[in-house]
Amino acid sequence: MIHKIASSLLVILAIICALLSAAPFTPAVFVSLVLMIIAGIYGFYRHFVTATVLLCFGSLAVILSPVMTAQSGLIWLVLVAYVVGLAGVVWGLWKAKS
Repeated sequence: MIHKIASSLLVILAIICALLSAAPFTPAVFVSLVLMIIAGIYGFYRHFVTATVLLCFGSLAVILSPVMTAQSGLIWLVLVAYVVGLAGVVWGLWKAKS
C-alpha cells in the first residue's frame, strides 16, 4: 500500500517538474534528474511501470528545459542520470528474465 502511494506521488512530482521545466526553473530540472536516478532504483527492484514513467517524464523535462542546452556544462549530468536510470531498468528486466 505504501509503495503505491509513494509511486503515485513520484509520478505526480515528475509531471509537475515536466510542466515547470518549460519555464527556466532550474530546481525542476534538478528534481527531474534525481527522479531519473530514482527510476533506475525502481527498475532494479522490478517496478517497471513506475520506472518507465519516471524516465519518460524526466527525459521530457530535460528536453523541454531552456536551461539545459548543448553549450551548458551540465550536459554530462543529464547523461549520467539517464544512463543510471536506464541501466537500472535494464538490469531489473534482465534479473526478472533469468
